[in-house]
Amino acid sequence: MTSFSPFAARPLDPIDYPAAIDLAIGAGVQGVYIANVLMVSPTDGRLLGLHGAEELLGLVYFGSRGNLLVLERETLDPKQLAVAIMESAWQWRIALGPAAVIGELVALGKLHPIVNRPQIYYGVTLQQLSPAASSDGVRTAVRRDLKLLMEASLHLNETDLLVQPWRVDRDWLRRNTRTRIKEGSTYLLGPVGQPVCKLDIGSRGPAGVVIEGVYTWPSKRSMGEATRLVAGVAATVLHEHRMVCLHVAADNIPARRAYEKCGMQELATCQLVLRD
Repeated sequence: MTSFSPFAARPLDPIDYPAAIDLAIGAGVQGVYIANVLMVSPTDGRLLGLHGAEELLGLVYFGSRGNLLVLERETLDPKQLAVAIMESAWQWRIALGPAAVIGELVALGKLHPIVNRPQIYYGVTLQQLSPAASSDGVRTAVRRDLKLLMEASLHLNETDLLVQPWRVDRDWLRRNTRTRIKEGSTYLLGPVGQPVCKLDIGSRGPAGVVIEGVYTWPSKRSMGEATRLVAGVAATVLHEHRMVCLHVAADNIPARRAYEKCGMQELATCQLVLRD
């Protein structure tokens, strides 16, 4: 029988933030998002600390957008951890974490996931970035791009997460897209009002930059646009940040090859589940 270290789950106290930051940074690419939250906006979302007898053994982050992230210093009892997540009563819709923990969450919650699949984490540093990477042509989104960006989000949700367009709140999507435009966190290739490829910065902070929502319009696929955009954004932000990373479905071979052409390297795996 596998022996797991005992732990107690409780809301993370600010006094434990330094230990939590060390744990998240030590986790590498899997901890970038949580490390940034702790160092930049610790009140954004909620955190459970998984406390061992002498040190913090893991973290569970419940984000304001319904995202749940599970991070372990060492392998913990997946059923006990799933129970702790459920007993917190904090809401989530999409989760990333160790496959065993996600499996127990699905089983204990009697969930019927829309998506339940392995993901691959990729990351790149300035030294690893492809020498051909250039930010030429990369721009931030403006209001005239709004309509097509909303359409891209709906299509990406449908094809990648199997969420039908009718299930998406259009008012929320419009507000969220406008916010990203205002923040300058959506990057594009293509003329104003006619983008050909887009991506969003999901997190930016001392631990690195997390890319999400990479999408190429169908008429421009297989032309290297995603590689150009990811590489171009990385070339820009890596002068200020230690790493650029993202995660992608393990079976999405075209996307994985596009990221590898930028110099990104496969660094870790996890399981993604989207509940109904």
